[in-house]
Amino acid sequence: MKYQVIARKFRPQVFEDVIGQKPIVQTLQNAIRMNRIGHAYLFSGPRGVGKTTTARLLAKGLNCIQGPTISPCNQCPSCLEIASGQCMDVLEIDAASNTGVDNIRELRENARYAPSRDRFKIFIVDEVHMLSTSAFNALLKILEEPPSHVAFIMATTERHKLPATILSRCQQFVFRSISAAEIQAHLRSIADREGVKIDDRSLSYVVRASEGSMRDAQSLLDQIISFSGQEVVDEDVRDVLGFIPSEILDQTVDALAGRDSRALLNNIGIVIDQGLNIQQYVREFIGRIRDILLMRLDLDEKVLGSIEEKKALKERSAQFSEQDLIRYFDMLLKLESDLRFTAQPRFHLEVGFIKLAKVGHVRDIEEVLSSMRDGKIAVLPPPVASVKPAAASPKPAAPPSFKDSLTKRLQDKSPTTFVYAQKAERIEQIGERVEIQMPNDLYFSALDTREHRAALESAATEVVGRPVSVSLMKGQASPPRPAAPSAARPPATPETNAAMDTARQEPLVKKFLEVFRGDLAQVKPVKGE
Repeated sequence: MKYQVIARKFRPQVFEDVIGQKPIVQTLQNAIRMNRIGHAYLFSGPRGVGKTTTARLLAKGLNCIQGPTISPCNQCPSCLEIASGQCMDVLEIDAASNTGVDNIRELRENARYAPSRDRFKIFIVDEVHMLSTSAFNALLKILEEPPSHVAFIMATTERHKLPATILSRCQQFVFRSISAAEIQAHLRSIADREGVKIDDRSLSYVVRASEGSMRDAQSLLDQIISFSGQEVVDEDVRDVLGFIPSEILDQTVDALAGRDSRALLNNIGIVIDQGLNIQQYVREFIGRIRDILLMRLDLDEKVLGSIEEKKALKERSAQFSEQDLIRYFDMLLKLESDLRFTAQPRFHLEVGFIKLAKVGHVRDIEEVLSSMRDGKIAVLPPPVASVKPAAASPKPAAPPSFKDSLTKRLQDKSPTTFVYAQKAERIEQIGERVEIQMPNDLYFSALDTREHRAALESAATEVVGRPVSVSLMKGQASPPRPAAPSAARPPATPETNAAMDTARQEPLVKKFLEVFRGDLAQVKPVKGE
């Protein structure tokens, strides 16, 4: 007997075998059971999730010799011919190759005649969105008022391309992508029935590559069995699917945690030397960052992998904050997009990964305070300047100004913006706003663009530690603003001075002031005291 591929061999033959589409299956079964059968159905959704299979099952249920029934016998001539695609009264039409109005006119003429043997004449139109505008217009009338013996079942992966006049004449069913757990369980069942030895980790690779498509997963499993035989190992699966070895991804994560640019470049070299795909490497690394973020959020159940793999991810997640991972994710997504259009993908990837290494780690203020409260954070000693031999009284090095911090951050983000920002006469943070005073109209106009403003706001937000806006000013720098009297800060009195001195001696407050090198502005009593 001729070999039959897995996707055809294990194609569902009854409604109960359809995986991942329970609401749709239940609705169709109830319609048959209650004799509420529509004249036109539209099945839409991603590829390989069961649209055409469900259409054939519905045709079986309507034309089975025991029907209409929700459990076709799969033994009568009608069921057997529908399963093999040879039924005279169930016509499967590929709209991708029959797009013209003449094809639809022929379909309309065919629909006028009664079925040759079965109960209904059923037209299954696959990829219906490929029909031309004139073909859709020709289909409208018969789709709205077909003969009583005719039923249309249309399938498409691009529902948005269908005219509203067609959509309004159909019962619409939207098929969803099949969950990873459902695909993996079905693949395990197929492997057991085929006598193939394959572990769950290898199956998880197949599931990940299928992207929610059962047909894709079955085809990939078929291909892997042809490559490996009856015993499949992880290396074979990765070779067939082109996956990046987990060791390389783990080394990349560790290098990023250590901000080790040299190690990141070495990993890129390994990927190139082994002939692996650079874009696949970036895509899988994005997936690894996503998994680490989920582990950081304690969403272990949403991460595919064995217990050991999840444990390793959990350990690595402790090296990053949520803000770190989110920033890495955004930068990697942009890097992946840029790689599609660059003529030098390796160089682009190397520079992109170096930028990742230069991004500083961020900690939540709540986490810092909690660590201080528990005594788990080390207090940074004050900076000490090197003493010159002739100096009588050395002074500590002055901290960088706000302008220096902002321009340094801009140097990595946008060199052009950095050059213009250096010309500013004044860069000052005032509350939730950063003012930048340019020396003249020329520099003001050069910096006053969407790209430069975006770079300035991004850098200022990182320096300040919270979202701030940027205000550009031109002309001569204005004199420093006098401090406005604050209603919330009462004038100093002996009592308030004593209260602030007492507060400064509190252990937690004292440690906080030492870490952030600040001072108290005001002491307020707790409500109720």
